[in-house]
Amino acid sequence: MQPNDTNFLQSTKFTLAFDRIPTVMYFCQEVNIPGISTFAAEQESPFVKIYRPGDKLEFETLRINFLLDEDLKAWLEIFKWMQALAFPENFEQYRNLNNLSRTSLFSKKPQYSDGTLNILSALNNLKVRINFVDLFPVSLSSIDFRSTDENTTTLSATAEFRYTYYNFVDNL
Repeated sequence: MQPNDTNFLQSTKFTLAFDRIPTVMYFCQEVNIPGISTFAAEQESPFVKIYRPGDKLEFETLRINFLLDEDLKAWLEIFKWMQALAFPENFEQYRNLNNLSRTSLFSKKPQYSDGTLNILSALNNLKVRINFVDLFPVSLSSIDFRSTDENTTTLSATAEFRYTYYNFVDNL
């Protein structure tokens, strides 16, 4: 059977949006569609192990790389979110979790955010939408300054997120 679409996927054709950290959308340079795996269940027999399909999916982390603006807005959005989740100084930091983002002001689950990755065609038409459910940050990279750089270098950072699952939206 002949495929309907013979255009190849292009690495630059995407948009990313998080409900809780909107600034990241404008500065995101890289994102991955996380891999998934399942573990096969082993069934013993007198002769060989018999493997059966697993019953739980394990999702890899969602990883993004984004450019940094002079105010560090995107980096600080993620930093403050992580700080509120872990409240290293006092309990008030967690209580203020809702106040860190306008989108989470009335959320029942302020520690999470949903996110959307849109994959675009060569003509920038939406082809695939992936929704991430209950995202939260688990790592944020350092920012490295170097006075030895001869040229002006644009700095970037990386963040990783865990989530409950992701799904593909049909009927686009």
